[in-house]
Amino acid sequence: MIIDSRRFLIKLSITIPLFLSILFVSKIFAQTPIASYEEFKKVTHLNSDENRLLVKQMLSLVVSREYAKLQSPIYARIAKLKTKDGHWTDGKKYLEKSIVTLELVEDDYLRIDALDNISWIFFIRSEYSDAILYVQKMTELTHKTGDVSGQLSALNRLALSYIELALYELAVEPLNRSLELARINKDYDSEFLAMLYLLNTRINLENANPQETLYLAREAQRSKSALNIDDGYLPRLKGAIYQQIGDFESAEKWLKLAEVKATSNHDVRLLQMVSKNLSELYLATNKPLLALDYGMITLDYNNQMGHTNTRAAIHYLLSKIYQQFGDDKNSLKYLRAYIEFEQSDSGKNTVGLITTMDKRITNIQRQQRLAELDNALLTNKVMAQKNENEQQFFIFIIVALMLIFCFFIIVFIIRHRMLKAQIILSMKDELTGVFCRNYLKNYLPAVQSRYERETDDELSLGVLIIDCDDFKFINDTFGHAGGDKALKAIVDSVSAQIREHDLLLRWGGDEFVLICESVSQVQMRELAKRIITSISNMLIKYDEAVLTVTISAGYALHDKSEKFNFDALIKTADELLLASKKSGKNNYMGKKRSNLKNSNSSKHFSSSNM
Repeated sequence: MIIDSRRFLIKLSITIPLFLSILFVSKIFAQTPIASYEEFKKVTHLNSDENRLLVKQMLSLVVSREYAKLQSPIYARIAKLKTKDGHWTDGKKYLEKSIVTLELVEDDYLRIDALDNISWIFFIRSEYSDAILYVQKMTELTHKTGDVSGQLSALNRLALSYIELALYELAVEPLNRSLELARINKDYDSEFLAMLYLLNTRINLENANPQETLYLAREAQRSKSALNIDDGYLPRLKGAIYQQIGDFESAEKWLKLAEVKATSNHDVRLLQMVSKNLSELYLATNKPLLALDYGMITLDYNNQMGHTNTRAAIHYLLSKIYQQFGDDKNSLKYLRAYIEFEQSDSGKNTVGLITTMDKRITNIQRQQRLAELDNALLTNKVMAQKNENEQQFFIFIIVALMLIFCFFIIVFIIRHRMLKAQIILSMKDELTGVFCRNYLKNYLPAVQSRYERETDDELSLGVLIIDCDDFKFINDTFGHAGGDKALKAIVDSVSAQIREHDLLLRWGGDEFVLICESVSQVQMRELAKRIITSISNMLIKYDEAVLTVTISAGYALHDKSEKFNFDALIKTADELLLASKKSGKNNYMGKKRSNLKNSNSSKHFSSSNM
């Protein structure tokens, strides 16, 4: 009787979770196709029966008519899940289905999502030409639609292309732009991903300070992104950073944590990276047995993922491990495998190969021969010298492939810069050529950073607001063409008085804002005086007439003891502008920096007659 009761309880413990999972899945897929897809996107790993059931259920729904326009993004996401889980055969099948059905997708957001996942899979497979093609399509589409989320994905994927090709310096700019844009739009997932890529980039930059990289890792650890809840990639990167610093104990702790999370999530890609990091750590700390164990485990994971560049790096690592053992035969075996890969596929992989090579590899490459080590001596010649015609043909192929590769890289760099230039041009006023008001959202973060780093107490951030006196009279008398000419003349006059790094903005209509960094109270007063005088002295020829204009201005300096508040600074300067208008126009008023905290501004003006 007791045995029957136990059997019943065991069956019940199995049946209830399964029933709840089925009920949960049924509830999700009772929603509309779009809602179901958005819920399905939350599945990041095939690490549970529930997630595998979700994938199975989605595959049964995706062939229905209601899901026809969602097939490509759904297949792409399933392909990504299968690839991360180490099932490349299934991943390839669904990847091909996603590409075939891509043209059926009408929604730009869904198309960007599909392109994002397709390009990621090609990168993971080290099929760079296809990866770059889909990144380019995604970039064009996001700029065409103005989709900020898509633009962030495109920037991160562009950075990934540079990282995969070991062009780490080029990855920094798109990642910094991605971080800035993500923070403005509070897109925590894109911000977290950009920080991970930036950490990976900094680890591979020779001039990067490891302590600064560690600070960035701690900032990423505080991210509000949902990706950060059970992420194993950040602990792996922290382990690599601590290894660079030389804190091997902390490095091992974080790498072991990443290994646990990767195992829990069934993330074969992460398991491959963590195992390689641990192998390198144990090699550096003179633990060759552990280094060899993890090196072999890394190779097993790589066979599931099929990333050729990584496989070559693993072969090189195993060669160094066996060399530490004194096993020259196996050391040369993996060294040969590494070199054969480089020679057979150097057109696509030369930039991504290990750049720090020891003398053994340098000599073998230079002399075009492989040698086998026997009993720690180089004794047997294992490869004959290639004849001159074969060498010339081989060199020709290498040069041709490198030129093609360089062409693609140059095209991407030029396009990236052109897109950046287009964005800047779109923020300029067509009439006067100065920046518009909306340029501030990109400019202010840098201004705040420089303001907070300013050490001279006499210097601060200043704002001068300029408004044309009686501009309506000019428009009514000479027409809008005359008014336009007057505005251009005002801009030319102001530009001649300011410093090269001062920023003049058209605030709206006949009102302009001048932002001056690292400026003193005396300098702001003198600048306002020069501008008022130069504009009042202008004689503007228009047809047969001569126009004269005057302006009123108000300026304020930020109190160094207060937290950065640009809105309050603008408001103060605007109040002073209105005061100067009321005082008789063709005048300026300014607020002393030491009294910025005071709300009663009327007692602290410095005007042209002070």
